[in-house]
Amino acid sequence: MLWQPVDWPQDSCSPVPSSKGRSIFRFNVKRRSEMIWRTSLVLVLLVFLAVNVDARGGRRGGKGKGKTNLQFAQVAEFSLIQTQLADNRSAHIVTGSHFSQIFRLGYKLVLICTAKGDPRPMIKWYKEGAEMHPKNNVHYYEKPIGEQMLWSKLEVDPATMGDQGVYACVANNQHGVMAKNFKAEYTY
Repeated sequence: MLWQPVDWPQDSCSPVPSSKGRSIFRFNVKRRSEMIWRTSLVLVLLVFLAVNVDARGGRRGGKGKGKTNLQFAQVAEFSLIQTQLADNRSAHIVTGSHFSQIFRLGYKLVLICTAKGDPRPMIKWYKEGAEMHPKNNVHYYEKPIGEQMLWSKLEVDPATMGDQGVYACVANNQHGVMAKNFKAEYTY
């Protein structure tokens, strides 16, 4: 078959016999462009609906009860912000809580971070990029371990819907800085 677009006021597609025994199909260009436009519109609507269902939490999965409420963009677990020397003196995080934390509303959210460096690094906690400060439901605990390590714990008790988000434990000393991110989501 040969395809030949022409402006023809009949149906959108009509066979016309050819001299070589093959049929030539002629298309009405106006109708064809309408069909393409309608098909494109339907595809755009389907994609939009599929994205909306996914953004609302569409399917519930996992082991826990209830539904988590926050869809995160790609958040890296670790980030090496700045290191001047490639040796063991720069601050680095050696252990920490699991990257993805799910907490129940009204219960305690606990994040733990241990950093090592020479001199012993300082640890600061951040939420959504802003440094956290103690409040009546937010507490910090720190404990030196030997000469080069520091253990730190962040507790939020009781945890509310406003406590979900991306938290970061940032360890720094004069030789470098390292951060470990945690994403915390609430469930019912």
